[in-house]
Amino acid sequence: MSIKNTVIYIPYALRGGKTNDYTFNMVKILKKNYNVMGELTDPTDIFSMIKTKAVILNWVEKELNITMKFQLCLYQIFGARIIWVFHNKMPHDFSVEDGDVKGNMKWLADKADYIILHSKSSEKYISNYNVNRRKKVYIPHVMYKKRISQMYMDEVQKSYGLKKEDFVFVMFGFLKPYKHYEDGIMAFRKSGLKNAKLILAGSCTNAEYARYLKNLAGDCKDIILDIRYIPELILDSIIAISDVVVLPYVNDSSMNSGVMIQAFSNGKPVISPGICMARDYAPHGFVYGYKRDLCTAMRKAHKNGKEVNARMGRRAFEYINRHNNETVVEKKLVYLLENG
Repeated sequence: MSIKNTVIYIPYALRGGKTNDYTFNMVKILKKNYNVMGELTDPTDIFSMIKTKAVILNWVEKELNITMKFQLCLYQIFGARIIWVFHNKMPHDFSVEDGDVKGNMKWLADKADYIILHSKSSEKYISNYNVNRRKKVYIPHVMYKKRISQMYMDEVQKSYGLKKEDFVFVMFGFLKPYKHYEDGIMAFRKSGLKNAKLILAGSCTNAEYARYLKNLAGDCKDIILDIRYIPELILDSIIAISDVVVLPYVNDSSMNSGVMIQAFSNGKPVISPGICMARDYAPHGFVYGYKRDLCTAMRKAHKNGKEVNARMGRRAFEYINRHNNETVVEKKLVYLLENG
């Protein structure tokens, strides 16, 4: 076995010890073949740097500073590859106080040995594209495990007061303003659809935004707000009892969506604006795309009916299960790390 068997994966876990599902899955895959660490070593620890095969960076654009840049350069000097996962055009919630984020993204693109993309359509947004496009490596976003239970599905349907004939739209995830969940609520209210429900499920740490969403929903009995931390089994059961997952993202930063992959992993089609990942999957027949008119897209999905959307969802799962499973992602990561 090569002495270089360590991979540093940043961030290894989110703040407060809570692990992002994407991060957890990627680390689990890497651990099958490598010793995975979660932070850069002290610059004087040369032996650790010599043992490091690669440093894989996710969402570091705001925290990248001169010290971290120096450390990454040292790792390269001692033979480690720097791999940057290019998730978004810009961090979703960055502000002028976050420093030179654009400059950091250019530095990462220029300095990285490889740039991982989770959507082929996103390559044109790589900084200094003509020079750095040769570094791009497409590795699909790993799918999520289904964690559904008929008992929980029945419980969710009962608690939400859903009827068998209801056509159910769902929006879920961490409820943050940049995701524009309010657009989904307003589009649904405008649609005037009969026998239709909209569920918004997820935790929200921004009390003002939560109040805003509640005020928008108002007294509409067809909009169900479940704003709280939702355990994984319950969340997957909520997705399971829905017909279509709605992604109301309209910001200019998004290229990829873990929510989209989670929807496909649970056999559901999505309504999505034309972000890069949606453009990749749209030709396969399980994405309702839209530019600005979310209401029209919701009406189209509703008109197609429950059975058509169920068939679209099955195609989504079959595709994602074939192209985004752990084995596929593992092989691509190992090939990149071993062969470049």
